[in-house]
Amino acid sequence: MILALARPVEEKGLLRIPQEGYDILLVLDLSGSMLAEDYERGGRAVSRFEAVQGVVKSFLDKRVADRIGLVAFSGRAYTVSPLTFDHRWLDRQIDRLEVGMIEDGTAIGDAVGLALARLTGREAKEEKRKGKFLILLTDGGNNCGALSPEEAIALSRQKRIPIFTIGAGRLGEGGAPVFDDDGQKVGNEMSSSDLDEDLLRRMADQTGGHYFRALDEGTIRDAFAAIDAEKKVSFPDRPGLVTEELYPYFLTPALLLWGLGLFFSRRRLPA
Repeated sequence: MILALARPVEEKGLLRIPQEGYDILLVLDLSGSMLAEDYERGGRAVSRFEAVQGVVKSFLDKRVADRIGLVAFSGRAYTVSPLTFDHRWLDRQIDRLEVGMIEDGTAIGDAVGLALARLTGREAKEEKRKGKFLILLTDGGNNCGALSPEEAIALSRQKRIPIFTIGAGRLGEGGAPVFDDDGQKVGNEMSSSDLDEDLLRRMADQTGGHYFRALDEGTIRDAFAAIDAEKKVSFPDRPGLVTEELYPYFLTPALLLWGLGLFFSRRRLPA
């Protein structure tokens, strides 16, 4: 019975499981302006970051066959996740993202450059890559960083990787929350949008992507829907281990012996 509870298994070998999907690198802006509350959900105002965060997580749930990675940026760019099939883990990393966790600024060039590096890896030779995309979500214009947007565009063209750009927030002035020293919201102040739509259009047009103006959450979803129109590629098969459960071989005699023991113990009971 103890051996049966240990659940012994016998390995029968590896089964190759074919996978098909996209390689997608999400690039999310975490600059302070992403806290501006000019979106609406269920009758209440939500920040740009909240709106983007919700759509991205919904996107992960529907893309089980895609390898997805994530770069977050503000004044600097950081890899949150390399390309991965483990979307549950990636979902948890998105939950941990916060506006203000990176020094403020908008380093679009650095973020795109880092994302391109994560998409291509250490491949020995350049080749046309179908099914690889970069999706940039920002509400600002490049104002810092070592790599200029023009250099990032040239790098993307060289690697033949389209960039889908999404401009978040409404043009003009919007309400941005004000926090005290303890991080508590104490009010709102008006701030103007510095979204560089010309840059985002140029980045998309010159790399074969598309530019989307995200006035609401639906427009953000439109950007991801555009990816559906692109051709899928086959990834190397994922190995799956084939096993056979052996516990029945131990459980059956255990139950038989237990039954026999119970039977003979009853026959020895005094009348």
